[in-house]
Amino acid sequence: MAAGHEVTVLDNFFTGRRENIAHWLGHPNFDLVNHDVVNPYMIEVDQIYHLACPASPPHYQYNPIKTLKTSVEGTLNMLGLAQRLQARILFTSTSEVYGDPLQHP
Repeated sequence: MAAGHEVTVLDNFFTGRRENIAHWLGHPNFDLVNHDVVNPYMIEVDQIYHLACPASPPHYQYNPIKTLKTSVEGTLNMLGLAQRLQARILFTSTSEVYGDPLQHP
């Protein structure tokens, strides 16, 4: 954003907290939208960083259906948006897909 990029963050705050991005609130190139990626979202962008995935076992065990919907429907919605706009997309997941490590960083 310091280089002039405009950033729009979609977050439903299922696991995230507003405090995590509080330092960006009010920045002229930053927009926060309370939105769940399970529902389609229309916006004009050239890059998408899809980070929506409950990564903590207590979070995804609390509501496994929500986790599944976020991971599948949310990803399909972001891929559809990227396809429609011919935008680049980066998709990330949780390290939990690799199992329980012997050593945590």
